[in-house]
Amino acid sequence: MIDSMVDRGNETDALPSRPPPGSHWGPRVLIVEDEPILREALAEMLEAKNVRVAGQAGDGQEAVTLASTLHPDIVLMDLRMPVMDGIEATRQIKEMLPRTQVLVLSAYDDPGLHRGAEEVGVFCYLVKGCAPQLILDMIERAWGHAKSI
Repeated sequence: MIDSMVDRGNETDALPSRPPPGSHWGPRVLIVEDEPILREALAEMLEAKNVRVAGQAGDGQEAVTLASTLHPDIVLMDLRMPVMDGIEATRQIKEMLPRTQVLVLSAYDDPGLHRGAEEVGVFCYLVKGCAPQLILDMIERAWGHAKSI
């Protein structure tokens, strides 16, 4: 199942209620992004909303290795990275951990990339620059889907 979501920054007004600061809710998330500044910004954004960041990877191969040991519920995956791209990394992670849900976060809103991502089983495709709340909402939806399978 793939939800094509493209949002370029329209913030939602209300945040869902979350546990108090310092506690965490929901899924364990693995962030896969080759740009260190963006990777750290994503981790900070998730942690500020009390989402558990299980780990961070800078390329697809590192993501596969970390996923095999961390067993994340959700992987937030870039597509174009060195060593191994996000499509191949997703394929390998889904083969190894079929209940793990992968959310693509790419700079490219390209139909060919959407198809490739859908073929390897991503949950949804988000475009970088989308509202942080959209990322949080999709993580929650993907986690709910993972628990139902």
